[in-house]
Amino acid sequence: MSETRPIALPLGGLDEGAALRSILEGTAKETGEDFFVALVENLAKALNTHGAWVTEYIKESRRLRALAFWMDGQWIQNYEVDIAGTPCEQVIDTASLVHFPDNLLELYPDDPDIKETGAVSYMGIPLKGIDGRILGHLAVIDRRPIPEEPRVLALFNIFAARATAEMQRLRAEKQVLEREEKLRRLFDSAMDAVIEFDQNLKVTRMNPAAEQAFLCATDQVMGHDFSRLIAEESRNKLRSLIHDLGALTQERRSLWVPGGLQALPIGGKAFPAEATLSRFEIERQSFYSLILRNINERLEADRKIHSLAAEAAYLREEIKSLCGFDENSRAESSDEACLRRRGASRGDGHDGFDSR
Repeated sequence: MSETRPIALPLGGLDEGAALRSILEGTAKETGEDFFVALVENLAKALNTHGAWVTEYIKESRRLRALAFWMDGQWIQNYEVDIAGTPCEQVIDTASLVHFPDNLLELYPDDPDIKETGAVSYMGIPLKGIDGRILGHLAVIDRRPIPEEPRVLALFNIFAARATAEMQRLRAEKQVLEREEKLRRLFDSAMDAVIEFDQNLKVTRMNPAAEQAFLCATDQVMGHDFSRLIAEESRNKLRSLIHDLGALTQERRSLWVPGGLQALPIGGKAFPAEATLSRFEIERQSFYSLILRNINERLEADRKIHSLAAEAAYLREEIKSLCGFDENSRAESSDEACLRRRGASRGDGHDGFDSR
């Protein structure tokens, strides 16, 4: 007669030291999705539960989307659930650890997942951002009771802290990437030419407007001295302004370039440009942004306006000379014409006086 081996209960033979090592060793080299996969798998093994998962919370729709879901020895893919009427809802709404040691189906009779899995116990904890917002949650579920055990709660909190830290890191990374994308779009769509260079005037970046203005691609000038793209007088002015920027306070990091700069496009015609110079630092190294606006069109428009004004004045003088009168004689002629019209309106042709 064969000996029947007892079924291991949740938390049975819990080795806290081994569990902690599994957290550290299992997740030390992982980030992102792989981190959550390793975390959930090690959590389920450490607590000996049928299921474990970590989610992100979608506040607008009140749904949870699984980042990693381990159930009965296999991964559940693309799991997403509405939290209404589930034990997860209490975790999210109370923003605190929730533990149902037994009778889970009696508490949530309408939850289809609980019915399908036959779960009787649940433990979940929210994952919070630095600002206190709910980012998601970490939970375990089992078909056997999960007794209240202080050691387990402490261990569960450690797993949750690791999950929270990684989720906060991912959120921060996402926000940085989004800001960089917005800045890139702003930089690329700017109508003014924008050139970035380091403290040695080596070009590090140019926007499309700058490429068009200087008749070159960024790759052609990347790492080269920007000063070769401006006239000698402008080079001296730029170097002087860079020196002045270094002496300014942290609050003032930009300067208007008095008189502008004279730009020298590669193989093109020089043009005058209004300019502003800004300074910023990355890893304690100084970089500069130069914004240029070609004012040739504006100057040409001003010249046309002055030319048209002068032409109009000349034509007025010509008309006066052709008609043989000036402004005063024109006014007198106008008065005489008015008197003639008044006499004609009386119908007697004698300047309006009665002959009787």
